[in-house]
Amino acid sequence: MQTDAKLCGLKTNTTLYPMIVARFIVPAAALLLLIGHFAPWVAHKTAALTLSAHELAVFTHFTPGAGVFLNQWFYLPLWAAALAGALLAGDIPDRINRMLAAVGCAAVASLGMPGYPQILTAFRNPDYQLQFFISLAVIILIIVIALLRLGQRVRPHMRVIAIATLFTLSAVPLAGYLAVKPAIEQLYNDPVGIGAGWWLTLFAVILGLASIAIRVPRPARPS
Repeated sequence: MQTDAKLCGLKTNTTLYPMIVARFIVPAAALLLLIGHFAPWVAHKTAALTLSAHELAVFTHFTPGAGVFLNQWFYLPLWAAALAGALLAGDIPDRINRMLAAVGCAAVASLGMPGYPQILTAFRNPDYQLQFFISLAVIILIIVIALLRLGQRVRPHMRVIAIATLFTLSAVPLAGYLAVKPAIEQLYNDPVGIGAGWWLTLFAVILGLASIAIRVPRPARPS
């Protein structure tokens, strides 16, 4: 009797944990990715010289010496947050609400598109092609995920791998900023720090990966 109760409790915990991760922790980490993307990465005493990752994606394209890191990769947390949101939106049972969530995720992904008027010729402009086509691909993928509810149809471990990949890719611009930081300091002729947006993104990556990596212990075999 006691053994059955213990196994029942373990089963409940095993079911409860993935639900908490899916409903709270992963969405919170995705939201932090989004906030961190628009928060300051380049910390400077002059407000006008303080830059977010979104601004770095444009700024480093024209910064001498910053070519060591592809500027478009600063959009990775933005695209990752949008795709993670789309995968989680598959859990919404109501079709209308699910599509509204998908539209919101697509709108987030569209922020990675080149600005006006560059977007008018981005598809054939080498400076903006990669950014344009990746943003477009992410938007299309979000719509497909929502329509087919791929977040629920794929096997659970495949969904975990997909979300883990998104958070891992979000760590790439963290290293990218450290790589281009000396070029920015040389351009400013002044040292720059690591802003709150960089730390928020790092925390989001750690939170997202940790929530997926933790596993509930398997029930012990009865002796």
